[in-house]
Amino acid sequence: MRKNKVLALVLTAVMTLGLVSCGNQAPAAETKTEEATPATTEAEAPAATEEPAAEAAPDTITIMVPPVTADYADMLATWIADFNKDYPNITVEVIPTSWDEHTEKLSTMAQAGEAPDIAEVSYSAIGTYVDMGVAVNIADYMDLSDYDQNALDYMTLDNTVYGLPLYLTIQALGGNKELMEAAGIDVEAVQKNGWKYEDFMKYIEKGTTKDCFGFVFANSGVTTADFVSIFGVGAGITSNFTKDLKYAYTSENMLNLLKAVEEMTKSGYMPNYAVEAGQRLVMLECGQTMITGKAMPLFEGSVNKNNAGIADGTAAEGSVEVQYVFLPVPTMENVKESCFGSVDGMIALKNSNSTDEHLKNVCAFLDYICSGDRVAATDNQLYLSCVCKSGREAQAGATLDQTEGNAAATERCISLVQAPPTGITAEQAANAKTIMDEVIVPKFQALIAGETTAEDMFEAVKSEAFDLLGEDNCETGFIK
Repeated sequence: MRKNKVLALVLTAVMTLGLVSCGNQAPAAETKTEEATPATTEAEAPAATEEPAAEAAPDTITIMVPPVTADYADMLATWIADFNKDYPNITVEVIPTSWDEHTEKLSTMAQAGEAPDIAEVSYSAIGTYVDMGVAVNIADYMDLSDYDQNALDYMTLDNTVYGLPLYLTIQALGGNKELMEAAGIDVEAVQKNGWKYEDFMKYIEKGTTKDCFGFVFANSGVTTADFVSIFGVGAGITSNFTKDLKYAYTSENMLNLLKAVEEMTKSGYMPNYAVEAGQRLVMLECGQTMITGKAMPLFEGSVNKNNAGIADGTAAEGSVEVQYVFLPVPTMENVKESCFGSVDGMIALKNSNSTDEHLKNVCAFLDYICSGDRVAATDNQLYLSCVCKSGREAQAGATLDQTEGNAAATERCISLVQAPPTGITAEQAANAKTIMDEVIVPKFQALIAGETTAEDMFEAVKSEAFDLLGEDNCETGFIK
């Protein structure tokens, strides 16, 4: 057990936190008391007549969310009921999605003018909705002073804040300690010092048997972007854009990353077929892979819960006892070690119901679920510290069931996160997402299936990027 540490403590090597005081409630309106004139007595005073308070008009808010945590849907139902105590006129309707379908479904609805009022997104997707003209400047409708400025910066484009952060998380790799040690891996040394890509390849070769892959990564559909972002940091790509605001996936680093994928799949160390998000953790729990990704610190709790379920039959079918270890991503030659960090949050979107009064209601609920006890309950389950003052206050005294080795590896990886460069425009962000969705994702599926080569995929990415962004705005050399 360990104290839930404030995220700012370990992020100082990456960025400066802008912590400001909580101020979610507007100050009460001033009231003036007039003195009665001497000529007017209490008996002579006219009877007071009170105007009946106008009833707030009924309103309905829609929110689209994937399973942010295992029981997020249940917690959301409770929060809605509590919210209705203060806002009985507001009905909140939840549109549940899976991680695999969430992005595509949200994009389709937004393009049709039927976007939900609130939706969960990763910061990198915000530009798409700004470009569509459906994103809302939430600063027009609410006080943002409770939220850490560095986290708000992730939710900001062109100096406009479009959403509230739920958490800043790290995403890397996880593994079965017993299988890793059997393959000759010094797990503690890897967690403390990182590892090189060439060593990683040797180890996953040793960890590959007829019943077990050395490495499995969730790469089905939109989760392909996770592989490119998370494993990409090991190739030296820490953001869609370089510090000079040049598109990064046209660099030599991207070609090295694609060649690595090609090598792993052709060698049989990694599946040559798409693996869904939920499947990769089950494969780890069932001893079908030695190392998996994307992985987060919270998976330790999921694996421990599955271990406990082996005895009573609630575990995944075929489960084996697994000691989960959180691991950094291996680093390629001439690349500085880093870790992929992401801010996920909730954004407000416009639709046919979006009157000014409706957006005020939307932002009231948005603020409610992203702050205080609500966000603390969410982040505690994710083994993360809140990025707002009210959330951290609610987290005070909380403990996490995390081993010391995994806790230390988590803090080390957080210290390696590099924030995206400032100055990225909504147009650049939207174009980057278009390239990801329309070129990288489908070509990646063809690459792992052996239907295209790393070089051909790389040329396709460059061609689309040059068309959308201009060749001068694309990095073609090596990013160190």
